[in-house]
Amino acid sequence: MIFFKFFLKFLIIILQFVIYYSITIALNIESQFIFYSFSVYLALNILVGTYSLKNNLIWENLKKQFQIHIEFFVVIFITDFFFFYNEKILELFFISLIFIFLNILLITSIKNFFWKYLSKRIIIIGTGDTARHFSDLIKIHHSSMYDLIGFVQVQNEIKVPEGKVLCKYEDIFDFLKRNSIDEIIVALPEIASKKLNWRKISEELDGKVETIKFIPDKKGIFNFSSKIQDYDGLFLLTTNNYIKSKLRNTVKRIMDIVLGLVGVFILGILVLIFSKKIKKDGGSIFFKHTRIGKDLKEFKIYKFRTMYVDAEKRLHEMLKDEKIREEYYKNFKLRIDPRITPVGEFLRKTSLDEFPQFINVLKGEMSLVGPRPIVQRELEIHYGKEVAKKIFQIKPGITGMWQSHGRSDIEDYDERIASDLYYIKNWSLWLDIVILLKTIKYVIYRKGAY
Repeated sequence: MIFFKFFLKFLIIILQFVIYYSITIALNIESQFIFYSFSVYLALNILVGTYSLKNNLIWENLKKQFQIHIEFFVVIFITDFFFFYNEKILELFFISLIFIFLNILLITSIKNFFWKYLSKRIIIIGTGDTARHFSDLIKIHHSSMYDLIGFVQVQNEIKVPEGKVLCKYEDIFDFLKRNSIDEIIVALPEIASKKLNWRKISEELDGKVETIKFIPDKKGIFNFSSKIQDYDGLFLLTTNNYIKSKLRNTVKRIMDIVLGLVGVFILGILVLIFSKKIKKDGGSIFFKHTRIGKDLKEFKIYKFRTMYVDAEKRLHEMLKDEKIREEYYKNFKLRIDPRITPVGEFLRKTSLDEFPQFINVLKGEMSLVGPRPIVQRELEIHYGKEVAKKIFQIKPGITGMWQSHGRSDIEDYDERIASDLYYIKNWSLWLDIVILLKTIKYVIYRKGAY
């Protein structure tokens, strides 16, 4: 297996060179510079661990590739200035950005093709919601290289397929003796009893498998920036929160303005296409609604009008029905809503009704990514002032954590709030980029929009 992995790494390097050589030769770049620059690129890939064939998600691979290319061109620009004086250096910079995606495609394809030999056999300890959610993510992210064998039952509830429950926790040691398992995922964030906790599991399973990973509680102290330090025998855990960083917030605002201008341009095209159909019943093209924003201040959010002019009157009549009233106050939405116009239904399903919010972004009332703005009633019923203060210490966004992970399919307000708090605690510019990309994916598949 070691020789096989070495062969695959060598194959990736050869194919990388072929692609890189093809791009650079097309630019008439000298061979001497090509071999030198690829050597730099190869060294950076090795340092970052591109060829490790580990179970990384595509977002992690994309981040690695951007990091490599930034470092690559810093080195190349400096050395080119002193030694090569290559006139094509700027062209190489822009054209080889394509190489980022070609490289990811190359590595992902090889990993998928040899998935059977490279995948890790794993079991999940836990049969609750966290275990089920993690197993669903494994199905989506095939490139994570996880081969899920099944689940180990700890708690009484079983939210996973019963046929995939392998044994109870007290029988796990016999199971590990009889089966080859590479990794164990402990999906028990709610467990904190004397009888069984993370420490006990770690001690009991230490040495039984190669790797043990724990899924912490979202409300815990850990975040993406958490680092472990050995302070002369003392275990120190450091966590940082970048939500107050002026530099990062400035970059975020620049990103909002640039992409906001693109969004407003597309909005202009949508207005030309849909304005007549939206105004067919005599109403205006845009709908303005009061929402809670940064620091719990109210502002007017813009949307394409998707409901009939007398929508409020219709809602008042509908809320006389107890079942409809219960559904509406649970999510402040209705799955089957007779107030929505035919063109409005299309705009909602395609999420095009959200495009006027790019105006809010340019005005500085919203950001591209952040917690979704809520109405006062939602704040009173579901959030509470103290929780809302934590969440809305930043601008609300056109999209956010729970939209990019399921959008309106997530009907539990506690889960939505937990997702927004998770975003606040773990915010970074890269997380914003990942959320934007995942939101585009969900919009394309039209999942969870109504």
